[in-house]
Amino acid sequence: MEVEVKLFATLRDYLPKGSGKFSCKMEIDGRTRIRDLLERLKIPKEIPKIILVNGVHGKEDQVLKEGDVVSIFPPVAGG
Repeated sequence: MEVEVKLFATLRDYLPKGSGKFSCKMEIDGRTRIRDLLERLKIPKEIPKIILVNGVHGKEDQVLKEGDVVSIFPPVAGG
């Protein structure tokens, strides 16, 4: 199965080599959770993040499905 992972702002530094500017496709199995993707991308656990799956807030223990789009943002601050 395949999902698309989109990383934003400073998190783009964790995209695998050869990825697009903002996203990559990743092969998963039927048990892959968001937490597993974060580990594969080597995004440190202590970095705060906002996670959306298909535009809806996701939790790190959520199991992903074929075709899901996972968007990961660092916290946003404004003024």
